[in-house]
Amino acid sequence: MKDKWIGKWAFPSDDSLLEQSARRGEQYDFDSIAQDIIDKLKFDKTDVVLDMCCGNAAIAKRISKQCGEIHGVDFSEVLISSAKHVQKNENIANLCLYVADALSIDKLFKENYFDKTYCYFSFQYFDKFKRELLLEKLSRVTKPNGSIFIGDVPDKTRKWNFYESKMKFYREKISRLIQFKEGECDMGWWVDSKEILDWCKEHKLNAEIISQNKNMPHVHYRFDALIRNSK
Repeated sequence: MKDKWIGKWAFPSDDSLLEQSARRGEQYDFDSIAQDIIDKLKFDKTDVVLDMCCGNAAIAKRISKQCGEIHGVDFSEVLISSAKHVQKNENIANLCLYVADALSIDKLFKENYFDKTYCYFSFQYFDKFKRELLLEKLSRVTKPNGSIFIGDVPDKTRKWNFYESKMKFYREKISRLIQFKEGECDMGWWVDSKEILDWCKEHKLNAEIISQNKNMPHVHYRFDALIRNSK
């Protein structure tokens, strides 16, 4: 089955949560990823949380144990269908799921609704204009002094740590252009962390770029950002 994610950005060989998330290999551990988010956002048991681009809820189901309620939003009907199976099979009562575009979340939720929001392994699938719009929408639905976490973002300044050669990157980029595909590579867009810092400064939000935990599989070419919604 194909939809806005499956068959466009991800090509899973089976129905496993890892394959649906376009992650393959023993190095991927959802428990470690979720724990890293928990350590950085420091959830409270009463927190109302947004998992933006939640996918199949592989992370949300773990975060749900740390907060009061969690709302997962994704544009992929296939992934939300899988998330609902996870929710039902594991009886996760405080998880609510929605099929919706990330840039319309202000129509789903009122202003200042969430204590904490996060977008993990997804920010890079938006072009620069949409990335900034997403930050604005997340800020709008997050409470004043709430936290916004943007995680696992490919670092434009370190992309040569990922590619074996510049030729491989440019071949991929040209191939996508010829096929009228989104993104400059198969992971979406490479993002300069300064872009996030500059946007936050312009909108008077406090932001810091955080190095990933040394045990994370993408530590050598990705970064995280933590924003305090001091609007």
